[in-house]
Amino acid sequence: MTDHEYAPARRADAAEPRIGGTSLVPVRVPLDGRPSPRLWLKLEAENPFGSIKARTAEALLDSLEATGTLRPGRRVVESTSGNLGIALAGLCAVRGYDCTLVVEPGTPPSSVSRMTAHGATVVTVGEVPGGRTVDARLDAVRAILRQDPAAVWTNQYANPANPGVHAARTAVELVKDAPDGGFDAVAVAVSTGGTLAGLAEYFRVRRPATRVIAVDAVGSAALGGTAAYRPDKLAGFGSGRVSGFVRRHHWDHLVRLRDADVAAACARIRQSTGLSLGGSAGAVVLAAVLHAERDPSLREVACVCPDSGEKYPRLTDHGPAGPAGVSEEISAALRLLGRGRLDERTTP
Repeated sequence: MTDHEYAPARRADAAEPRIGGTSLVPVRVPLDGRPSPRLWLKLEAENPFGSIKARTAEALLDSLEATGTLRPGRRVVESTSGNLGIALAGLCAVRGYDCTLVVEPGTPPSSVSRMTAHGATVVTVGEVPGGRTVDARLDAVRAILRQDPAAVWTNQYANPANPGVHAARTAVELVKDAPDGGFDAVAVAVSTGGTLAGLAEYFRVRRPATRVIAVDAVGSAALGGTAAYRPDKLAGFGSGRVSGFVRRHHWDHLVRLRDADVAAACARIRQSTGLSLGGSAGAVVLAAVLHAERDPSLREVACVCPDSGEKYPRLTDHGPAGPAGVSEEISAALRLLGRGRLDERTTP
């Protein structure tokens, strides 16, 4: 894949919302006895439908329309943990497609409400022990495809348009808005892995000095390993299946974080900066702080923040000590996040 692989012409439909061009907001995190690193938060909640998945949804639909697979009279079908479903439902409403979305019991109710508000049909599968409920969602998608010849699966898990749009657009925006000297590192969370793979492909070729920090959940199989039960599971962070896009060369550092620690990070960031971040966004910021503590050379770090925290009432504080069982390193990073502040320069 190259950064030119996904570049379809923008639709001329005046009703189609404009996607991309999201803000890059700098946050200073004071480290004891060392210069404060600057974290540049790419706030993807500013996209139509509230998340980075607006980019993915647009790319998936465009790719299928370009081949003629998706055309009037067809029905879009997808498995989703929330954000992609909201974006697909909204774009399908604009483009005139029926849309069926398969979710799981842990999908935030507010996300489901947004899907149905756009006219989508939502199917909820049962929970599967061991963190593999995504398999049940995919089984339900395949059953719909067998039953309905008009159904078309956008397949966020394998469609190359998923990573392609992040190589062609998201990464380009990051570099265009970067501070002088560029980024020392970019931190990206995984679910399907499309965002990580696309950004990594771009940076490896165009900005090879920028290190890539991959951020996954403890108990996720997205970047290898075995899926496990996650009692505090955050929607859209990690996955019960291995990513079909990410390869080992896509990251320099891998950070695995507990869901409870990530939720605490979201609460600290909101208290100190007023920024509302979803789980994956809190994870990348926490991972960036951890690496900045370990490596003094990291001065400018991009954090791709997929969405905001409004849909997730479980992102609550655990008090000054953090959640139960928190490690000393994570506890120290949470304290630092509690001292973070918006940088005086709000633009690069």
